[in-house]
Amino acid sequence: MEKKKMSAFNWVIFAVLALYALSMILLLFWGATTAFKAQSEFRTNRIWPTLNPTVNNFSFLLDQFYVIVIIEGEGQYFIGMGEQVLNTILYAGVGSFLMTLAPCVVAYAVTKFENYFYSKVLHTVVIVAMILPVVGAYPSMIQVMQTLGIYDTFLGLWLQKFNFLGLYFLTFCAAYKNVSKELSEAAYIDGANEWQTFLQIVLPMVRNMFFTVFLIHFVEMWNDYQVPLLYLPSHPTLAGGVHYLVYKRNYSPFSDTPVRLACCMILAIPILILFIIFRNKLMGNVSMGGVKE
Repeated sequence: MEKKKMSAFNWVIFAVLALYALSMILLLFWGATTAFKAQSEFRTNRIWPTLNPTVNNFSFLLDQFYVIVIIEGEGQYFIGMGEQVLNTILYAGVGSFLMTLAPCVVAYAVTKFENYFYSKVLHTVVIVAMILPVVGAYPSMIQVMQTLGIYDTFLGLWLQKFNFLGLYFLTFCAAYKNVSKELSEAAYIDGANEWQTFLQIVLPMVRNMFFTVFLIHFVEMWNDYQVPLLYLPSHPTLAGGVHYLVYKRNYSPFSDTPVRLACCMILAIPILILFIIFRNKLMGNVSMGGVKE
């Protein structure tokens, strides 16, 4: 079979993307190697890997690093890295699950009863919400949460994340339309109700899609510092801790570059491991099964 030759334009695009990927890899490699340097060595060797790696920067961060949180009327608190990790898991883990569950369930209802009036309304609402620009949403959302008494709580943030608006609602709708209707009809004949059909028949058919969307949300929220900074100011996450180090430029003794890069690596390593393990799901296509027509 004759191989298709690449055009000059494709070669140029390939070279640009290769150079961009190489630059990212080199930066990541430099940051990872610098994190194992002592500050005294970094002053004389800023570029090349160290010949005497040390884990003192990591142990120092795990033991001594903290974020100062000031709560009006209560004073200031020191949030260590252990609590930052817990806050990150609660925010990214539970939040990403809710962000995946809501469009998954609503998309099934809209697809299952697509001829109903309210299904068409929900589908239209999602499209309109994606088109219309949202200006000033953060201040108004904070005011609403303060009025309801759920501001600066994980419950309030979880409720905020539990919505079906967005692109993944349409993605789940497309996935459900590819599931053979004969499977649901066979379940109805066997006496299954709507919830049993959804949980035991349909949902397992789109589990790859569900898990992929969950991973995408998890990676996004793990690296997010802005939303917790706005809605969870007294519960800093790991990303919030990295932002705190950058913001407090003279935050001694954490102002040393190797220490700061070690903090960045603590944030990046779990996501890097997650990507290596599930790279096929994150970058590949979702396969669907069903009954042949």
